[in-house]
Amino acid sequence: MSEMADRFWIRFWGTRGSIPAPGPRTLKYGGNTSCVEVRCGNELIILDAGTGIRNLGTKLLKETPTKASILFSHMHWDHIQGIPFFRPAYVPGNEFKLYGNKNWNTKLEYALKSQMQSPSFPVTLEELNEIGAQMEYIDIDAGTVFRVGSADQITIQSVELHHPNKAFGFRIEYGGESLIYATDTESLPKPDKKLVELASGADLLIHDAQYTAEEYQGLRKDSKDVWGHSTPEAAAAVALAANVKRLVLFHHDPYHDDVQIDQMAQTASAIFPNTTAAAEGTSMEL
Repeated sequence: MSEMADRFWIRFWGTRGSIPAPGPRTLKYGGNTSCVEVRCGNELIILDAGTGIRNLGTKLLKETPTKASILFSHMHWDHIQGIPFFRPAYVPGNEFKLYGNKNWNTKLEYALKSQMQSPSFPVTLEELNEIGAQMEYIDIDAGTVFRVGSADQITIQSVELHHPNKAFGFRIEYGGESLIYATDTESLPKPDKKLVELASGADLLIHDAQYTAEEYQGLRKDSKDVWGHSTPEAAAAVALAANVKRLVLFHHDPYHDDVQIDQMAQTASAIFPNTTAAAEGTSMEL
């Protein structure tokens, strides 16, 4: 895309899964949990609200008033725990549309409300909604195709992934290019047919690769089978089957250091050469 206003790019603010993992062993890939900033021209989409959204929020304070769509893959802690610390949510005049799965056991608004109740947090979601930004909660079905942006110029499609308590994957299309966000999915023992269809021909696939094949199969300890996560080999197999252009490994295990993630990226690259591992703070353009 030639003009800056038409750029389609992303930045990783949180790449870790399960729980934050700060420290010297995770400096390269980061320790914050899932959050990805997506820019489609002047429009902002935020993928998940793990602890990474706190730093994104600090940046967004310089851009007020802020309008954004926040897409939640699911309600596990590592994907929602940053909301109470997302400072733009406390700023009147900002507007956020929050999208969740209509068929989760609880509604999106209720799940976010639960983590901000006493004694867990001193500000309730009701109080935040009264004093802060305008927050609209939207529940959608798996497979729903909807549009966002000031001129509805961005198309988003959801699909249900293989993960406990149900999780969404998303396809975001803008200006003839496409991004797939498939965190927290178990694409084993073979590529998930629904995900392959969703990702077909995409420019960029962000895919779960939390465990090594050895960890998944339980060759040393308990098997991670049916835990809802994938391996580098599985992510690469999806990329090949869907004929995507680029693959980014995501949702790094909190026990994996930078060296091990380097090795996992190499493992995936041997199968699908155009592979990298998501690193906090890095950006890429589609």
